[in-house]
Amino acid sequence: MVSCEQNEPAKQSVAQSQTAATENKTEKKLVKREIPSPVPLVYRDESAFHPALADTAAASQDSLVVPESSETVATSSSIESSSSEKVVVKNSPLVESSSSSAPPAPVFCENAPEEMLCDKRDGHLYRLVHIGNQIWMGQNLNYATHGSYCYEDKHENCKVFGRLYTWTSAMALDKSYATASAAGVIEKEHRGACPEGFHMPKDADFNTLVSYMKNNNRFPNERSGTALKMAFSWKYSEEWPAGTDRFGFGAMASGFRNAQGVFRELGHDADFWVAEESNNPSHAPYWNLYYDNDEFLGDYSKKKTYAYSVRCLKNKAADDKPHTEPNPEAEKAPEDSTAE
Repeated sequence: MVSCEQNEPAKQSVAQSQTAATENKTEKKLVKREIPSPVPLVYRDESAFHPALADTAAASQDSLVVPESSETVATSSSIESSSSEKVVVKNSPLVESSSSSAPPAPVFCENAPEEMLCDKRDGHLYRLVHIGNQIWMGQNLNYATHGSYCYEDKHENCKVFGRLYTWTSAMALDKSYATASAAGVIEKEHRGACPEGFHMPKDADFNTLVSYMKNNNRFPNERSGTALKMAFSWKYSEEWPAGTDRFGFGAMASGFRNAQGVFRELGHDADFWVAEESNNPSHAPYWNLYYDNDEFLGDYSKKKTYAYSVRCLKNKAADDKPHTEPNPEAEKAPEDSTAE
């Protein structure tokens, strides 16, 4: 017979094991709590579509700031769904503006990747896309000006979809032009709120974009709207399939803000101002993408106090060369993904 005293070491061993197991569980719980909040939703690897982005992360490890839950800056568009990212020069302050505030302090862009656009005014970094003989910003403008807004005044929406601008804000004109004609002040390549070297598009620029896509899409039945839309952010169904983003334009359903200050149609709609006016001086034309329409159309006009997205176009230069190849990855999409 084994005495109680002889069982004591065994009991102590079991107790120690149970205590160790409990401590391990506690440690695991603590480790789990320390996992940081996720970065904004990943929607695709841009480097697969745009080879110039493949080395962005490696080339700029010292200049790109990875966001955490309390941060307001974003990393390369190759790994995040942000409308734009920020490049930061060492020892240079970076200021992030709120939903509708004055422009931030200027920063420097020496460390920005050459194949991307760095806005020297605020450090935002944008993907560029060559479509025919045009060079577009591949993301919506996210430069804070008076008269620009984040959807529902939530900063996270600006990081993903860019800002929404009234027409006068997009054009960088006085508010008086919200009801008065600006015909005498609209320039041929009107910069507006765009970064240096870029300008607000006109109807003719969007017409050129649509014409090029129709003549160079290897899926001839695919309409312009489907070719411009990303699969990310859009409501879609069997009747209205997801976008293919065939040429890298990357249109997202960013919604809009109406004249009464109400935000609408996030996930359903994308609208882009142009540097032109309607017959009614208080209205301006814009181009529209809608989830249940597979065309990109510009026969629309709204009050200049509506707030829409802005896509900037690079100024014409003698050394600009056409780049006519659509996204190779997008070309692999099955034919049944195109709209009829």
